[in-house]
Amino acid sequence: MEGSAISAVMHESASHIISPVIGLHHITLVTGNQEVNRRFYTEILGLRRVKYTVNQDDVFHRHLFYADEKGTTGSAITFFEWPELPKGSIGLGSPHHLAYSVSNIDAIPKWRAWLTSQGVSVTGPFIRDGRVSLYLRDPDGVNIEITYPNTDEVSQDYLNEQDKNAPTIIVITNDMRLVKFNHATPISYDLHQTALFFDKLLALKNSFTKPNPDQADTAIAAIGNDDQPDFLRYIVSDQASRGFVGKGNVHHIAMAVETDEEQRKIETRLNDLRIHNSGVIDRFWFHSLYFRDPDGNLLEVATKGPGYTRDEPLEKLGSSLILPPWEEPERNEIEKVLKETDRKNPIKWPPKYPKIRSPPETIVFPKNPVAAE
Repeated sequence: MEGSAISAVMHESASHIISPVIGLHHITLVTGNQEVNRRFYTEILGLRRVKYTVNQDDVFHRHLFYADEKGTTGSAITFFEWPELPKGSIGLGSPHHLAYSVSNIDAIPKWRAWLTSQGVSVTGPFIRDGRVSLYLRDPDGVNIEITYPNTDEVSQDYLNEQDKNAPTIIVITNDMRLVKFNHATPISYDLHQTALFFDKLLALKNSFTKPNPDQADTAIAAIGNDDQPDFLRYIVSDQASRGFVGKGNVHHIAMAVETDEEQRKIETRLNDLRIHNSGVIDRFWFHSLYFRDPDGNLLEVATKGPGYTRDEPLEKLGSSLILPPWEEPERNEIEKVLKETDRKNPIKWPPKYPKIRSPPETIVFPKNPVAAE
């Protein structure tokens, strides 16, 4: 974002703006192998593939969507398959992790037992910020948190006892199901600038800032609305350096709005503030608007509709390759290229899971940190 635009954002009042953002819409990442990815997110995490398509900006690479059974807004994790990319690096512009909610606290030790039995690297559970959390990594190295509010104020001793006595889990049960995203965690170099950006652009508030219990001299800053005050939880450090997106990293974070009209208002505000953006793009299942925060993290505002059942009945979601209508003329060539990709990129199952960092919510400081421009 240009300096003049930042200045305009900082001096405008957002008091007249009611935030149209209702929470997270989806989070998109990068995988190196679509079949390993599918097996992990459906067999190990128990999600449903609700759309099997291609990257509309790079149609010879897949775009995979996993969510709850109905593809509910806020539950979809999506992946671009780019096997040729190197492993990414967490930092400014490349978010740290994402978190899913579960429906009860007793699901946490069950998830630990299940994931451990499947060879997945896991750490926790931890009690922090009024919630209980478990952390793991997927085959590409994506950091994932599973969390539930600690409303009953259980102790760490209680959790350790529950963990010790957790039953053997041979299948993901309904009470363990991942419900929807709890939050996403990008990284910020300058919280003041980041908070002003969300306040003045989207009327999202910095609801709290606390020391990071996992790493000295860093903080956790919550950004959100009244209903979900921390659906973005930035790790803040003035020593943070730029990361880069590759395999195992978050590509972008999408926030949800109800209507096209609300999305167009955000587009108008972006333009008024001279913040570079994509303009509204028709993705067929929703409409998208892309821009970056002051730290370089790619953000999207997406509409709730038309939805994933626009071109497939609910019972068949994700069962075959679906293309938006304007890509259908290229289907034969697309399928040919994807088949060749699979020939060159055989699956390895079970995968060798990367180790999860412990404590989990830490960032690596380089010798020469680079500030956000």
